[in-house]
Amino acid sequence: MNTKAQTPIMPTIFAGLYLLVHFIPDLDASDVMGPQWLYTSCIDLLGIAFIFMHRQHYATAIQGIFKYKFTIVFTFLMAWAALSYFYAINPTETLVTGARLVTTYLVFIILSILFYKQPLPALLTGISVIMAFVLLYDSLVLLKTFSSNLTTMSLDENILALRGNHGNKNVMAAALLIKFPFVLWLIINNKLLGKLLAAFVLVMGVTGLLILNTRSTYVGLLIIAIIFIATTLYFKSKENKKAILTQIAYLIIPVVIGYFIANVFLDTAVQMQDTQGGYGTVTKRIGDITVASEENSRLRLWKNAIDYSIKHPLIGCGYGNWKLASIPYEIFHTTELFVPYHAHNDFFEMFADLGVLGGISFALLFLLVPIATFSIWKNKSFNHLHLAATILLMAVTCYAVDAFLNFPAERTAMQSILAIAAALIFIPLSYQQENTKLRTSLMGVFFSIALLAIIPSIYVHKLTYDSLKIQKFVMGEVNADPVMKTEDVEKLPDIPNMSSSTLPLKAMIARYYIRDKKYDEALALLKESEKVNPHLYYNDFLRTAIYAAKNNFDSALISSKKAFYNWPNATSYYKNLIFAASKKKDSAEIKKAFNLIVDHFNTPFTWNNYLLGMYEVKGSADANLNNMLDSAIKMFPNDVATFSQTKALFNRTAVDANNKTVNDYTTEGLKAFQQGQYVKAANCYMKAANIDPTNYTHAENVGICLYTAQKFQDAITYFNKSIAVGTSTTGKSEYYLGLSYLSTGKKIEACNALQLANNKKYPDAAAAIKGNCQ
Repeated sequence: MNTKAQTPIMPTIFAGLYLLVHFIPDLDASDVMGPQWLYTSCIDLLGIAFIFMHRQHYATAIQGIFKYKFTIVFTFLMAWAALSYFYAINPTETLVTGARLVTTYLVFIILSILFYKQPLPALLTGISVIMAFVLLYDSLVLLKTFSSNLTTMSLDENILALRGNHGNKNVMAAALLIKFPFVLWLIINNKLLGKLLAAFVLVMGVTGLLILNTRSTYVGLLIIAIIFIATTLYFKSKENKKAILTQIAYLIIPVVIGYFIANVFLDTAVQMQDTQGGYGTVTKRIGDITVASEENSRLRLWKNAIDYSIKHPLIGCGYGNWKLASIPYEIFHTTELFVPYHAHNDFFEMFADLGVLGGISFALLFLLVPIATFSIWKNKSFNHLHLAATILLMAVTCYAVDAFLNFPAERTAMQSILAIAAALIFIPLSYQQENTKLRTSLMGVFFSIALLAIIPSIYVHKLTYDSLKIQKFVMGEVNADPVMKTEDVEKLPDIPNMSSSTLPLKAMIARYYIRDKKYDEALALLKESEKVNPHLYYNDFLRTAIYAAKNNFDSALISSKKAFYNWPNATSYYKNLIFAASKKKDSAEIKKAFNLIVDHFNTPFTWNNYLLGMYEVKGSADANLNNMLDSAIKMFPNDVATFSQTKALFNRTAVDANNKTVNDYTTEGLKAFQQGQYVKAANCYMKAANIDPTNYTHAENVGICLYTAQKFQDAITYFNKSIAVGTSTTGKSEYYLGLSYLSTGKKIEACNALQLANNKKYPDAAAAIKGNCQ
């Protein structure tokens, strides 16, 4: 190593303890962040206890770090976020997300105290070794998983499954990238064997990163490469060209090797699948990075957050509440109650959550890091720290890029590494401070506030983890009939009060009460949780089901209207409204709903439910409904199956020129057949077939009547018509077709028909074949 000082032991151990969060699995929770935040907050408590036990030793550090501008701004941001509890749309959600902010803040404070006036290069080396081990582990697990899934999954499914212990593949990618600068530090500051080992780790990391197909990290990798190359050219300008190129090569060569290895993996996967999905080779994925590709996703979400911030400049919607405030912007863009949980930009989201003061404070944190880096670069006494400062700037830049394009604020691994990098970058500032110990009284205030912050945070994290363990099953059956025991669902704690998809959890419990026919208890819970997510209207959706079960269709219609008109694109809300309105014979409401949704969600589902609702109101299908059905079938030629049952239903109640329905003719036909009037019966079934040609049974009944009347040639014609419809599975038409052919002396045709009947397992077909075809 080029670092002469020994690696500080306790600061490195605590940094390592925070990094161990990468290995915390979901532990039966629906999201890995539940146990991870609980773990990190417990390490915070351990850190506070350790500093308290050595408070005299750390008295100077405690006072010194609160002079950092970064600490002052971070403290203000945390306090401002805490105040938002009093105006948040959902204050409980502010408690849940605020506990994560407190935990991250304390990670930074604890590490800053432990890092105070420590030798930066030596400490950075120790922490970088831990980072390298974590990166190698994540990369090898990723490559093993990807290789194992090549033959069992499509490329898209395979990549989406590469989550590790990070929740999703985007967080996994960001967690890989942010460690690259630390490994680069090891490559530069080691001898040959150390360089080779660190370079191998970086190659594995780059390979895993590129396989993940996460475009935001491609951008991040490019930006940190530019920072590294530019600073190398600047600070080594007085050295020979070989030294400059060598240092640049430490990053470029592993990236190039990783690129080729990743492309081999991805190209192999692409060739193994029949169709091209959304993911592909690195080259293809880089080519997908365009403004147009983001128009219907990130850019729209950004515009929404910016618009809300402009309209609510002072206080926003409350910390962690953008997920609720975003819903009114999305009601014509998303279906099935899909809530855009984040703005895919933590900067814009912070402005929306906390107004201009909160947004500026958050942005200022990321501005203070390069300012600190520039001050280190300019200070001649810190010449030996230029590279360390650059490495840490690169790490924070990785986070900042991810924060601009995604939402790392809620992911523990990313927050821990950000806090570590920030605490390290400000170590040189501590060298310039005087050794002034904190007064005993102020030290007591510090530890009291720290405990008052972390103990409630641990409690909230524990409740959240307990909730996520139950949500894993409750949310798994949210779109199905609930089967979980009610008493198990009732164990959901009051914090958090909404699910990971923003559904009120007490409304989720109400679903089980509805299943158990405990309607009054369900209604009470729905009323109690009305304000948990005031923009979702899921409670009104459930009320519709309760009132319908109680045959109170007036109230059912009121609730369904409230839900639908506040989220028209929600298909379940639309279907509920059509149902309730049809029960009230309210054709005007059905037309109003259809005209609203069809402009935004023009699908077979939209048309089919409208047609069924109007049919229910009218009791039959008039010419207008039949014309609309025909138009819908022409509009969606690939979705004929969606309308097949509706068409059959319309045909059953359709009337002909004699003002008779299919049922009228089939009733007359059955009566005539029973009276031995077979030709008359055949004529009745012919008229039914004219009205309802898609129902094969009408043509089959004509054939049976004609066969019984011994008009075998005519019977053959109608049995063939029945078979041509293509929906019969009984083999009856084929069987009687065979008998008709036998009666006309056409044995070959008869045996072919009987064989078809036998293939469909018609009971008498085998015997007929044995008696006539062998």
